[in-house]
Amino acid sequence: MSLFFQLFAGVVMDEMDRLPLVPLGCWLFPIGIYLLVIGFRLGMDKENRPFVIVRCGRIQKWWKHFFLRNLFHGVLAAVSLLTLFETIDLFLLHIVPGNGKEISVIFVLWTVHAMTLSALFLFLEILRMKRLIPSVILLLEGLTFLSGFHFRKSARFMFGVWGMYVQSNLYEDRYGFSVISVIIVQVIIIIVCYWLGSYLLKGKEMEGV
Repeated sequence: MSLFFQLFAGVVMDEMDRLPLVPLGCWLFPIGIYLLVIGFRLGMDKENRPFVIVRCGRIQKWWKHFFLRNLFHGVLAAVSLLTLFETIDLFLLHIVPGNGKEISVIFVLWTVHAMTLSALFLFLEILRMKRLIPSVILLLEGLTFLSGFHFRKSARFMFGVWGMYVQSNLYEDRYGFSVISVIIVQVIIIIVCYWLGSYLLKGKEMEGV
């Protein structure tokens, strides 16, 4: 099995009979890298934030600029991470990661899931939970996956499996989630994070951001 598939495709069905600690660790590894990149970028922007807020004028306008810009950067980071490990497989390990369809689906599912994680990260950022955000998101990812592991029939409804190609109905007919439905739900979560953030910031003094 290619490194790309191990890290980004998710936990395969054959490993669901026992607690899949190693496959889960492989899944959480690139997510941890992704969260570090997002957190590092937000830390770099923090010094310029007051100036951007003043330039935007209104707190909601700043939030829109902040949210969409960082969401876009999150997409770039996700695609870069996927491409990096695909390149490692092809040129260093001399392994073909999979067929074109599988790779395309993995790219789409993982990128959309990463966007959702970014949206949650940005929402938690305005709740003054900066130091806890990566831990909270990794716990959400891991615990919801393990819930799906223990209650197999409900796994398709668990957030922690929604980025996994091998847990989708394109790979697993019986218990797999609907790819289209999961993408729509995650887009809704992103929109909800944006609107909740805008609502919470409404009326706040700009100096308090």
